[in-house]
Amino acid sequence: MTVNRRYTFHQLWRTAEAAAAGLYLHVLGRRPRMIVIVGEGEDMVIALLAAHRLGLDVMPVDPGADPQVLRRSVPADALLVHEQDKPDWHRGPAVSTARLSELAATSGSSLGRTKRRSRIILLSSGRSGAARAHVTRPIGFGGVVQLTALHRRIGISERDRVLACTPLQHGHGLQLLASCLLTGAKLVYAPSSDASELLDLMLNERITVASGKPSEFERMASLLEESRRPAPPLRRIVCSSEPLEPELVERMNKLWGPVIMNSYGMTETGTVALATPEQVLRHPGTVGKPLPGVEIGIVGSPIWANAEGRIWVRGGNRTVITGDFGRIRQRLIYVDGTEAR
Repeated sequence: MTVNRRYTFHQLWRTAEAAAAGLYLHVLGRRPRMIVIVGEGEDMVIALLAAHRLGLDVMPVDPGADPQVLRRSVPADALLVHEQDKPDWHRGPAVSTARLSELAATSGSSLGRTKRRSRIILLSSGRSGAARAHVTRPIGFGGVVQLTALHRRIGISERDRVLACTPLQHGHGLQLLASCLLTGAKLVYAPSSDASELLDLMLNERITVASGKPSEFERMASLLEESRRPAPPLRRIVCSSEPLEPELVERMNKLWGPVIMNSYGMTETGTVALATPEQVLRHPGTVGKPLPGVEIGIVGSPIWANAEGRIWVRGGNRTVITGDFGRIRQRLIYVDGTEAR
C-alpha cells in the first residue's frame, strides 16, 4: 500500500499490466525506449513495474538531483514519467503520472510476452567517483546469494508489515520492494511522509519492520520524547544511507528496544553489510559483517586483516574502490566517512 492507495499483489500487477499496455499503445507508439521516473510518489511503483512488464530499461531518479547530471545521464529520447510539471532539463517525450493513472484505469488491454529483458539503471551517489548512471548487470549466482542473504538476515516473512521510508531511486528501497514481492509481506511505501505521519502509519498499519535513514528515526524519536507517547511496537528497524550514531541508538533502544540493524551499501553493489541488533549494541558504529557472496577489505591490506583506510567492496558482480574510509576490527566493518581521519 501507499499513503493514499491499497493494492493486493494481484491488483498491483493488473494495474501495472494495464499501465504498460497504455504506455505501449498510446505513448510509446509501439517503439521501445528507456523510461525515466522522476519523483518519489506512489505512482512511481506502478511506472517501475510497467516498464519491467514491457522489458524496457527503467531509471528512477531523484527530482532534486543536479539538473546538469541528469541532462548528461538521461538519453534525449527517453520517456520521462513525472509527477508535477515536466522538468526543464529533459527535452524528449514525457508523460505525467496523472495520465499514466488514466491509462491504467481505461486501457484494459493485455500484453503478449516480450523477449526484451528489463534493466534497472540507478544514478550513483558519487561515493565511488563522479555521479553517473549505473546499469545493473545480470544478477548471476553471486547476486542471488547476496540478495537471499540480505533477505534472511533482516528476516522478512509473509506475516510482516514493512514500512519503507526510502524511495525507489535508492538501491535499498528497491531491495525492500523486491523482498516484499518475494515473500508476500505487506509493503507500506511512504518516502515523502514526515515524522508524525510515519508514526501514525506504524500504529494504524501495525508495522513490524521499518526501514529508513537514521535522521528520519531521529525525528521520530524526538517527537515521541517530546509528546511522551508510547512508541509503536516494531520487531525490526533497518537503518541505511547515513552514519548511525551511538547516541541515537541509545535513544531508539529506550523507545523500541534492541531491534536496530545498521546496513552499508552503494548503488554499484547493493547492500553489502548488515549489523545485527546484538552487534549494534556491543560494537557502536559497526555495519557488521559482509553478506554471503560479498567481500570487503581495506585497500593495500590483506583481506580481513585489522586495518584502516579506503574501503573496497566486491559484490553485485563487480568490484568497487569506494570513496569511504573505515576500519576492520575482528572481522567487523566500521565506516568512518568520506575523508581519512
